Amino acid sequence: MALGVALSGAVLAERPINPVVDADDVPVVRGAESLGTVVPEVFRVRLADLPPAPEWRPGDALLEIPRQHWESVPNDAPKPVNPASPYDPLVPLQFDFSPRRGNGFTTPLVNVAGSAAQVSPPDPTGDVGTLHFVQAVNGSGGSDIRIYRKSDGSFVRNFTLTSLGGTGACASGLGDPIILFDELANRWVFTEFSPQSGNSLCVYVSDTADLEAPTVTWYRYTFTMPSFPDYPKYGVWSDAYYVGANESGTSGARPIYAFDRTKMLAGQPATFQRLTIPRLNGFSFQMITPADHDGATAPPATARGIFMRHRDDEAHNAGSNNPTQDFLELWQLKVDFTTPANTALTGPATIPIAEFSSDLNGLTAFNAFPQPNGQKLDPLREPIMNRLAYRNFGTHEALIGNFVTDIDGNDTGGIRWFELRRTGGIAQPWTLHQEGTWAGSASPQDGIDRWMGGIAMDESGNIALAYSTVRQSPAVFANLAYVGRLANDPLGTMTTPETVLIAGTGSNGNERWGDYHQLGVDPVDGCTFWFTGLYMPTSSKGTRIGAFKFDECGLPTFTLAGADLTQQVCTANGTANLDPISINVGTVQGFAGAVNLAFANALPTGFSGNFTPATVNPLPGTSTLAMAVSAAAAPGTATIGLQATSGAITKTLNLVTDVATITPAVPTLTAPANGATGASATPTLTWTNGAQVGTSVVEVATDAAFANIVYSQNVAGGGTSATVSSALASNTLHHWRVRAANTCGVSANSTVFTFKTAPAPGDCGDTFTARAVFEDGVEGDTSGWTTSVGTGSANWAVSTARPYAGTKSWLASDVTVTSDQRLTSPAIVLPTGEAPLTLSFYSDLNLEPRAAGGCWDGGMLQISTDNGTTWSQVANAAMLTDPYTGAAGSGNPASGSQLWCGTRPYKKAVVDLNSYAGQTVRLRFRTTTDGSEGFAPHGWYVDQVKVQSCALPLPDLIFANGFETPTP
Repeated sequence: MALGVALSGAVLAERPINPVVDADDVPVVRGAESLGTVVPEVFRVRLADLPPAPEWRPGDALLEIPRQHWESVPNDAPKPVNPASPYDPLVPLQFDFSPRRGNGFTTPLVNVAGSAAQVSPPDPTGDVGTLHFVQAVNGSGGSDIRIYRKSDGSFVRNFTLTSLGGTGACASGLGDPIILFDELANRWVFTEFSPQSGNSLCVYVSDTADLEAPTVTWYRYTFTMPSFPDYPKYGVWSDAYYVGANESGTSGARPIYAFDRTKMLAGQPATFQRLTIPRLNGFSFQMITPADHDGATAPPATARGIFMRHRDDEAHNAGSNNPTQDFLELWQLKVDFTTPANTALTGPATIPIAEFSSDLNGLTAFNAFPQPNGQKLDPLREPIMNRLAYRNFGTHEALIGNFVTDIDGNDTGGIRWFELRRTGGIAQPWTLHQEGTWAGSASPQDGIDRWMGGIAMDESGNIALAYSTVRQSPAVFANLAYVGRLANDPLGTMTTPETVLIAGTGSNGNERWGDYHQLGVDPVDGCTFWFTGLYMPTSSKGTRIGAFKFDECGLPTFTLAGADLTQQVCTANGTANLDPISINVGTVQGFAGAVNLAFANALPTGFSGNFTPATVNPLPGTSTLAMAVSAAAAPGTATIGLQATSGAITKTLNLVTDVATITPAVPTLTAPANGATGASATPTLTWTNGAQVGTSVVEVATDAAFANIVYSQNVAGGGTSATVSSALASNTLHHWRVRAANTCGVSANSTVFTFKTAPAPGDCGDTFTARAVFEDGVEGDTSGWTTSVGTGSANWAVSTARPYAGTKSWLASDVTVTSDQRLTSPAIVLPTGEAPLTLSFYSDLNLEPRAAGGCWDGGMLQISTDNGTTWSQVANAAMLTDPYTGAAGSGNPASGSQLWCGTRPYKKAVVDLNSYAGQTVRLRFRTTTDGSEGFAPHGWYVDQVKVQSCALPLPDLIFANGFETPTP
């Protein structure tokens, strides 16, 4: 049941000023862009009620999730002025160490199959909470979420994120999921992006850690970015959820984002901010990875959020490279959500590390590591891999991460891993504590490629690294393995034997792999590592979920969890009782002490309660908290700390209660004004509220009776505005109203206001009727269409991969050879006297652009009035929307012509055809490519082609006799 709304406010640009430097001579930039306020949609759901996501079966359609290249750069790596050795200097250090016995670490505690989704790539991600492990992969209908019980790895249920409900951009999420468990708040954070409906990141925050609770409340925030935020990676920090992305439109920079975590945990309207950092030369794909917190101890007070990347100066600074070392670059962000001008980004702090190489079949190729079938797999050389893990030990703080490197100059993949430490507080710098390269443990190197790593550190300082392996000959099919080290082992070495979690038996048919795996640590025991990744059980992809731990980790303790910790209560009729709250106490490492339960502070006025029993033994043990609220309680939100103590160990839960004393008054509408015309298709609706409003229900309809509601949202937190996220019909009269609700009741509907949306290009006037002259949604018979080729091979075909609507669209792939591909429509007879006469279609692009502007590969629209004998390009002047991107470069068969190119989701093009009225025409969609890099299998999708005219309606005749002369 939807109980809220996601809204994005107008952009308030507060541009950073010129940087200064801090006491350590590190640049500081002050000021961030504030990108508005997002009001969440709120869903209260029961896991068992969610429709299960369909499992993939052979024969099902395959979906491709593109990895975006925003700059066009040569694949060949530059020649450095100071040549470096091709051999990784840290590999011999590892080879000199003989692995010790792995003890229990080499025996997985859990080793079960995950999703078998065949999306390319599936992007497996997952995290572990107090009761469950959650895996997510790309599915054909958005992110597929899979819940497993942590106790034994048993599967509970799967569902798509979009099945939680709601409307707007995030109602059609596409994928690139990230799953995080916010250990500091005991909440789940699920995410995905939604490029088909806008540049949106969809972030879901739970109100509980128990996903099998009777109901789970989810706050969904739709954060809309200036450009498409590809490959987003998230980090939990004490003040914010931080995000890095591979985003276009940043003028040679890459963005970092901060979301107001405090507001999001409370389900309140949350602001978000954006800054950018300079990109590295040589990579056309890149992002900066945020640190993600592990452990029960929060970062020190006022500690800044952390972002990192690696810099191979032979690749990125070839004219001034150092041949004996490369670098880690670290930024720290202190965000001020109240005053964005005070937000400060410090960095980069440059940390030297041993020489490594990012040249893996060049710097931009998607393929480097050959399988037994010869097909090479994507190395993902560009980012520090998911996750950059942070842990606060009190005596020091630690950051651990990993990335892939070429260990020998022959494109053999190894994993460079590192640990940074900060000792003495946040005023001290981060320094390198240790680093190593994992390429196996025996000399000579075994020729196996190791990459796509996930790394984490347990509460005792032990490290685990899990990853993919593959080799062409002798055959090693893509599998999953892991290795580890104890905290006191020799620095820079992995000391356990390599353990194969699951062996592959087949080869992938294309280059896409990963794009990431994830390794986390159990928040309950602080010791058990949980991992998920991709492997090849056959010629079809599979994912795996594994758990393992060091015997040497952990101290006895207890766990504390609760259900129904967020409640609402109405005291209008006197004292009211909350639902009973179950408090569960568990044991870790054999802990057996008695646990005392009490309130952390004095209860607010009007609140009373007691624990039954007040002392439990963690076997596990359970206590029930009964709470009552009288009319003396103040309206609003009250947070009550629930404290558990045993000896020196103290743990706390928060009970959040929203108190209402009256039913809210009827809202008053303010804008758009009643009877407004020329309104935006995505208007911001505003109103005023009375006191104690919990939720405002907003409805927009095309009729006064509200039988046809086209927009409906529930605005939580007493919000007084809603921005319609999906465009309303243009040139149409709309009716809207609002009613207010809280736990005491629901007000009557407000007075109804009307507004009329502005006409869009191609709309007919009020006295005219739209007529479809030609229409094709690519769902049925396409025999009237023809495909042909000028150069290369014709590859226009009907595709089921990325339709705009329905199940099919036309697709011309962006190939790596010179080609000229053509898709020609049937003959279309255009009427006269029915202006405006327009063509419209929707297109989705992933065609190679030029860094300097224009297109290496691209598409154009042509028209013929002589049955295809001659063709002319439809000029930009006729494009009422979606003009061409720029000119085709040399080597393209259409060199010099204006083309569409770049990467962007579906967009509607409207073309003026008035000059062709009265003629019979054919339309031609033409795709041309040069002989170098292509973005196949993605290219140019075209869907929903329509030619429309505007005709006068027939007269409404009540009687007509048809006689030509008057009759007396």
